[in-house]
Amino acid sequence: ISYFYFLYYYIFFYFLSFLYSLFLLLCFFFFFFQAEDGIRDAQESRGLGDVYKRQVSTQSTGAVALASTLAVIATTVATATIGGDISQSFSTSTFECCRKEGWDFLITRSYHDYGAPDVNAPQTIRNSKAAGIPYNDIYHFPCSFGQSASSQISSDINAVGRVFGMMWFDIETNTVSKCAWRSDKNENCQFLGELISAGHANGVKMGVYSSVYMWESIMGSCTVGSSLALWYAHYDGRQTFSDYTSFGGWSKPSIKQYGDSVGICGISADADWY
Repeated sequence: ISYFYFLYYYIFFYFLSFLYSLFLLLCFFFFFFQAEDGIRDAQESRGLGDVYKRQVSTQSTGAVALASTLAVIATTVATATIGGDISQSFSTSTFECCRKEGWDFLITRSYHDYGAPDVNAPQTIRNSKAAGIPYNDIYHFPCSFGQSASSQISSDINAVGRVFGMMWFDIETNTVSKCAWRSDKNENCQFLGELISAGHANGVKMGVYSSVYMWESIMGSCTVGSSLALWYAHYDGRQTFSDYTSFGGWSKPSIKQYGDSVGICGISADADWY
């Protein structure tokens, strides 16, 4: 009888060990392939927004509470990414240095605050791509009311070419008098809406850059951009969204500018993270 009891418990514990090993193996494959999907698949003009959509979809997957929690942690660690934004042109060798420092994305100014395309942007993006930086976006500093929204968008796209992933609208104080935002926040909100409509008409993936202070000072309670990705500024030096305070209708951000003019590879780029 003792022999059969021993055999029974041996088979039982062996079976439990097998199930546990199978569970660990399934978790490994699940985490690995979910994490790899976020940033590895190659396309010519990829935008950061595509990555954000994948993050949301992977973080909502999971059959049980424990597996879901672990999946979110694994995906967040795997896809946490650093990059920078610049308003000047730099060489391929400089971007190669940035790439070695961990940059996976670059956001280049493509439109000046005085109402003209940045002629350096196309070459800057080419240099960045040649250096192996996979994600290349642009930011558009609107000339508010100095030019029509549609003409600005068309001019920007024609100058830079279809070599970027996303266009981010830079909503902050414009000190150029002919392009400054108006005191009427409703008019400012309407103009941003026109920019967004022009972007949609041209098939552009868009996002909005701002901070709580700038948005409320310029746009007030405007929520016209809340359907787009948000890139917010808060120079606390931390790679975390825990500091985020909701504004403009965005419940959560997509990217954070956490450092202003930090030195990297001989340039004073702003530090960004998601």
